[in-house]
Amino acid sequence: MTINLLKPTYDEQTKKELLEVLDSGWVGYGPKTKEFEETFAKYVGAKYAVATNSATSALDLCLKAYDITGGELITPAFTFVSDAIVGEWNDMDVTFADINPRTFCIDPESLNITEKTKAIIAVDCHGRLADIEGIRKKFSGLIIEDAAHAMYTPGVGKGDIVVYSFQAVKSLPIFDGGMITTNDESIYKNLRSLSWLGIEKLTYERVNGKKYDWDYDIKIGNGIKAYMTDVQAVIGLGQLRRLEVTNARRRQIQERYNNAFEGEDWCQTPEYSHTVQYYTAEWKDRDGLGAYLAEHGIHTSVHFKPLSEMTYWKKAIKNPLPNTEVWKNLLSLPVHNDLTDQQQDFVIDKVREFYAI
Repeated sequence: MTINLLKPTYDEQTKKELLEVLDSGWVGYGPKTKEFEETFAKYVGAKYAVATNSATSALDLCLKAYDITGGELITPAFTFVSDAIVGEWNDMDVTFADINPRTFCIDPESLNITEKTKAIIAVDCHGRLADIEGIRKKFSGLIIEDAAHAMYTPGVGKGDIVVYSFQAVKSLPIFDGGMITTNDESIYKNLRSLSWLGIEKLTYERVNGKKYDWDYDIKIGNGIKAYMTDVQAVIGLGQLRRLEVTNARRRQIQERYNNAFEGEDWCQTPEYSHTVQYYTAEWKDRDGLGAYLAEHGIHTSVHFKPLSEMTYWKKAIKNPLPNTEVWKNLLSLPVHNDLTDQQQDFVIDKVREFYAI
């Protein structure tokens, strides 16, 4: 028996609707993507939403939409590389911030704001919300909220602009994709053009009844090809329909793990997460536990090995990151809505068995 760490699932209605899109003759940006954007915006309480091919592209577009180049971007080291690399793509100097060792989100007290600082990407890490209010007390510039792990967490969306992820192992999995939400109409219009190489209208928007309007203009030069397709969007609509049910199952798994491990001297159970993007606890002999579980067919992982540990990103360590060292004790256990109680009981038994040896 192999127990997956993470596993996307899709219902039969979504599979049927996907085939309908494939048979429709229109698989690029079209009616399903437009429907997904409008439905998603209502779901999270935003005025506008722009669907993208990935959350990485979405982060890049946010900086471009606010015309930010050069200067400094601050983001935590304890995150995926997307939050840092988009700074480089826009000629920014990246600096890592430290984290709260319990929430894994940016510690506002670790921020060293200078006149060079133009933007902060605050990550809602593991589904726990970043302290946007605390960051605003120290920084008045652009705050991009990376909500890749927080789909949907009550209270999300306090950043100036918000990015969500639908990558294959997220709590709303497509196979990849992202969404940007904003309440600023001018930023929305910028994003729409930027996501299609600066072209003023999407192809779908130029198809009008029997006539195809082939003419268009390009007025900007920093756009990228980042729009979502209807193939992705129809899956997103299906996943959004069942999100409350799938997230509830993940929270149930979180509670069962916590009940099994709470109070043990070899485990520090994690702070509450609404999405339970990962069940990541602090463990005594983390590596030994991971190896033992692997021997019994149980997949685990480390979320995350910080960017400050990566050769290329050593240059972004400009201030001490003592709390980020918590990563050395972290290990993620299987959590997804397809995990059965029987499988979870097996994981729990093997964890306890390891510490009883």
